[in-house]
Amino acid sequence: MMKSLALSGALALILAACATPPPTPDKATTAKAAKPPAGCVAQTATRLPVKDDACAGFGNTYSKQDLDQTGQVYADKALEMLDPSVRVGH
Repeated sequence: MMKSLALSGALALILAACATPPPTPDKATTAKAAKPPAGCVAQTATRLPVKDDACAGFGNTYSKQDLDQTGQVYADKALEMLDPSVRVGH
């Protein structure tokens, strides 16, 4: 009895979480999402604070949209199309 009650409660929580729409980004968030200048990476996986006008690192970044626009199914092929200097071993 307790097992079925616990499973029902867990299922209700999961369904409630799935029914909640994701938050919509505001204009300030989308303004920060603009691409940095070429060769400048604005955000990294570190938690070190970076000023808005400074580069966190140097290199290239590609968004999911960039990868999707190549029409390739696999990320390695898409990256090779976006940046000819990228070589993926086969």
